[in-house]
Amino acid sequence: MIVPMKKFYLIVLDKDRAKVPERLRKLGVAHVEELQGRGEAYQSLEREKAEAESAYYFLQNYVDKKKKVAIAETAQGQWTAEGIRDLVLRVSGLKRELDSLHERATQLLREIDRTKSWGEVSADSFAQALGGTFSLRLFDAPPRDISAIPKELEYIRILAPKGKVRIAIILDQDEKLPELPPSFQEFLPPERSLSQMRQELNAIEKRKQEIFQNLKEESGKLSLLKAYLHEIESKIVLEKVRSGMPEHEHFAYLKGYVPARECEKLKKIAIKYGWGIVFDDPSEEDQPPTLVENPPAIRIIQPVFDFLGTVPNYREYDISSWFLIFFAIFFAMIFGDASYGTIIVLLSLASIVAAKRKGRPVGDAQKLFVLLGATTILWGALTATWFGIQFDHLPKLLQNISLPLINGQSPDSENNIKVLCFSIGLVQLSIAHIKNIKRDFPNLKFLSQVGSLLLLAGMFNAALNLVIDAKRFPIGNWAIVCIGAGFILVFVFGNWTGKLGSSLVESLKGIIPTFLGTVSVFADIVSYIRLWAVGLAGLAFAQTVNGMAAGLLSGPFGFLIGFILKLIIASVLLVVAHSLNFVLTVLSVIVHGVRLNMLEFSQHLGMEWSGYKYNPLREEEHLSASMESTL
Repeated sequence: MIVPMKKFYLIVLDKDRAKVPERLRKLGVAHVEELQGRGEAYQSLEREKAEAESAYYFLQNYVDKKKKVAIAETAQGQWTAEGIRDLVLRVSGLKRELDSLHERATQLLREIDRTKSWGEVSADSFAQALGGTFSLRLFDAPPRDISAIPKELEYIRILAPKGKVRIAIILDQDEKLPELPPSFQEFLPPERSLSQMRQELNAIEKRKQEIFQNLKEESGKLSLLKAYLHEIESKIVLEKVRSGMPEHEHFAYLKGYVPARECEKLKKIAIKYGWGIVFDDPSEEDQPPTLVENPPAIRIIQPVFDFLGTVPNYREYDISSWFLIFFAIFFAMIFGDASYGTIIVLLSLASIVAAKRKGRPVGDAQKLFVLLGATTILWGALTATWFGIQFDHLPKLLQNISLPLINGQSPDSENNIKVLCFSIGLVQLSIAHIKNIKRDFPNLKFLSQVGSLLLLAGMFNAALNLVIDAKRFPIGNWAIVCIGAGFILVFVFGNWTGKLGSSLVESLKGIIPTFLGTVSVFADIVSYIRLWAVGLAGLAFAQTVNGMAAGLLSGPFGFLIGFILKLIIASVLLVVAHSLNFVLTVLSVIVHGVRLNMLEFSQHLGMEWSGYKYNPLREEEHLSASMESTL
């Protein structure tokens, strides 16, 4: 269920605002509306966080992946927040030095590449050789352009690579260089010689290796750095509230939300510290946070919502229970194979046992996978699907526990599964409109939802007729009546304002969307056929692989070594291919199983999933405690 919220306004004296965030955090129930932090303290914390994050993500690149790097040998509790700040400064300094070394190495490599064909030359060596009286200018050009040099210019030809000509021109200190053809490119001697640059490059590489080693050692403190980041983020949240509270003369105030059941707690602390507080119900314009609470049996679906990043709006439905029921059905039908379900259950139970041995609580995700695996086993057993093995090759026990209507032995088994898919769609979408009827009643707008129910019934019959078998499922007069009556009810009451005339005018404005919505009801029901189609694709894949493996082992075995080789190849093929099929089926569940709940079902409910989580100011684990647990 979605927990009811109250809106509160808190007013405090300006002199007390500094202590308000900590006191609200200690209480742990007040969700404060987002405020924009300001001031030097806030900016300083943001800079500290940015630098710590940069150090944290930079250090992750140097974690020793072969072995777990131990934290530096130090007494428990020796590492403090100040010590970690020093760590951040060291890592940041090493990062800057590494960047500088990389940049310098790039410059040297570029300079070496430019000058290596000229040999051991440098500006310093020329200056020492010529003194301050002369200057030396070096040029290279294509050989064909040597004749274009002015005749009066004296120059020396020097050794050049093939396809080039090089000249050296010595000029007096005040002598100007005569104009040369454009093809003559001047070579500027490097500041350092080739050997000196290579020596510097080696020194840089040596220093980089030292830095890499230092960073590997420091990466052992990543967990401490993560705890430190968590502490900074907690301080930033408080500083946002402290510095961002609107103020008027000598007062500061803030707005937020609190679960209705917790109002008394907030009221008591307001009385204790002399704050002014007012509670009110959220208005239509307000967007309260959403707090979803369910019993443990239903809460196991929450990891799916967390994975999807979806939160219902405060005024929408909590569909956790229905989502869990139908998601388990969809999961089972898409996976389809009882053997895959058995693997899921065994792996989930193994993780639960491992968690229990380590003293950890059993997670909701582990419980969810046990349920999903169990439903997959049940569906696979009913359809006689075990690793895609042909029905005739299954043990008698597995044949006997299957359901003849859907186990593949009946000529109508595929159509029966399609009927089941459409029936599941009819039930799920009908639940959506029944919930909406309860929501809208006694407002006459509920008749629009009754019309949608009639449309579903009529379109269900149409889907059976058009998609499965027209003779087996003829379109009855009742279906035509349902579709016609449903459309009229949706048209008249879909935009009900309390007056028939204005409601009809509004409906006439949206006549095209209403008509398209009627057609989409048919498409929504038909879309549930994906449960059969995706499950069939997985079964076909498994059967194909089984056939390939059987083909390898069929015929005369020949020599024993040949048979063993074929057996190994067939085993690898089966393991790899079934593993691939398993992974592809997981993706299919995400794409198709989730879609039916999040799109078709939610669309008929009118849900947009536009909410955000209730996130009150609350006490967090202190940095030192986090560090001690790490140490």
